[in-house]
Order: sequence, then structure tokens, then C-alpha cells
Amino acid sequence: MSTSSKNKLFVVATPIGNPDDITLRALYVLKQVDFIICEEYKVGRRLLKSYNIKKPLELLNEHNEKEQTQSLLMRLIESNETAALISDAGTPLFADPGNNLVKKCHEYNIRVIPVPGASSLLAALMGSGLKMDKFLYYGFLPANKDNRIKELKRMPENFDIILLETPYRLKQLLRDMVKILGEKRKVVLAYKLTLPEEKFFHGNLKELTIMTEDLPKGEFVLILEKRNFHKRTKYRK
Repeated sequence: MSTSSKNKLFVVATPIGNPDDITLRALYVLKQVDFIICEEYKVGRRLLKSYNIKKPLELLNEHNEKEQTQSLLMRLIESNETAALISDAGTPLFADPGNNLVKKCHEYNIRVIPVPGASSLLAALMGSGLKMDKFLYYGFLPANKDNRIKELKRMPENFDIILLETPYRLKQLLRDMVKILGEKRKVVLAYKLTLPEEKFFHGNLKELTIMTEDLPKGEFVLILEKRNFHKRTKYRK
């Protein structure tokens, strides 16, 4: 078990689009750690270059997570180093690799320090106009159509549900949702958050399908609004 006070893992949020959304604390941490763990070298290098930060990068993604987690853990323990874990954009570990590394760090008494910042989920909720008392983060639906249909059929109806998807699958997702949930179900689409093209689309699934027909591909967050269940009152004669 590690008892060192130096080796730490910082989980650092980075901008989701607008580079000005980096926090002062995130910049300080990225400049001070010994190395940075990223999903893709190209994205990681571009991020560091934009802030003139020069640090070695280590790759951790869905293709190498099992073996790389152990390797990174041993490096933190044996070399007594500090590292920062980042995702391709925004707050790490929401549908991103790295959860197991964080868990292992806790098991080996390596301090894990979250550095909060930009989040597409919270940005979408903030601009949606929805009441944020209860919501459910659902993440990515299955890429396979049959599995996606099954997931939509068992989706709860008493929460606002936050969905993520790749930009090129928006139209297919909306078509499937119309088929399973009905064209009247209300949704909010948060498109290209924090960028100049940022836009919020409000309406039912049929209306949104029409509104986004010619929309250029771009990152988005989709919020499926909960159903309004109207209580029926029975009157006795």
C-alpha cells in the first residue's frame, strides 16, 4: 500500500468547446503534474498546445484500459509521480475510460483529487429551462439498433433523462425515439454548447426531427422530458 504524500491522481475537467472555459486551477494542475493521461494523443496534444503546456502524455482508452490501468497504477506507486486524468472534452469519467484507475488509486491509498470545470451535462441543463430537481443521466444508448430499441422501451418516464450520442447518429436516434416513445414526447436539444453556433431546440420529437433536418453535424446533448401524469379524479354520484 502506498503511503506517500506526493503521488496523486488529479481528475481534471477541460473545455467542451470554448477554450476560455478552462479553469485557473486546471491550468495550474496540468502544468505541475509529472504526466497527463488522455484518451487520444492527437486531442491531448492539441489541448496542451493551446495553453502552452509541455508534459508527457499516456494513453488510456477503451482499447487498452485493462492493461494500461495496471501500468499507470504501478507508475504512480513505484515512481512516486503525480498525474492528471483528462477526457477528450469536459468532465472525465462520464462514459469515458478511467473509472477503474480511480478505483485502484483509492485501494492503494493514492489520493484522488477532482478538479471540476466544464460539463456538457450541466451546461445543457442550465440552458434548458427545465426544473432541475430530479433528472437521470442515461449516457449513450447502444449503437446496435435492436439493442437501442430495447433500451428505449424500458426507459423510465418519471425523470428528465439526459442522453449523449455521436453527432452523426442524431437523426437515427430521433427516428427511433419517435417510433418507440411517440412523436408528442417533449425534448430539448443542446447543440454545440459553449461555441458560437450554440443553440437550444425545444419541442416534441416530431418537431425536433423537422427542426434538425438540415442541421450540420455537431456535438449535442439531448434531454428527454419526463411525462406529465395528470391525476384523474373520480366523482361519485
